[in-house]
Amino acid sequence: MKKYEMMFILPSKYTEGEMDGIIKKVNSMLEESGAKLADMHNLGKRRLTYPISNQRNGVYILTYFESEPADLAKMDQTIRLSGEVMRHIIIERDPHITQMPNLIEVEDRRSEEGSERQHVAVPPKPVAKPESVNMQELDKKLDEILTEEVL
Repeated sequence: MKKYEMMFILPSKYTEGEMDGIIKKVNSMLEESGAKLADMHNLGKRRLTYPISNQRNGVYILTYFESEPADLAKMDQTIRLSGEVMRHIIIERDPHITQMPNLIEVEDRRSEEGSERQHVAVPPKPVAKPESVNMQELDKKLDEILTEEVL
């Protein structure tokens, strides 16, 4: 058996309870196709790069499993025909990775790094003050422009 990971996107229109039911349904589809589930991470709601089925946001789910390569086509077809999953991808995991990353800690570190970046003070750029122009000079300039011949 080879190790795989699957990421799939669910529409954000579902409630938490409905999402849990859909995730269980997708996991049962994998098990029925011969996969042995290892782990699952809910990566949360994210804005999509482009609308999919008129949805701007989606909930990303990452699932790790083991399966025979011959069973992948059946899994792929079953999930593709599922109406709840907007997009999915199944890839083979690197055999050198022995431990799955804890994605929650990675996400926390990224948010901490982002907050550190936001606290860096950027010196304000100097703003040039506009010259004061009286109305008579402005009217003269406008008359000159309007009376010039157009080539």
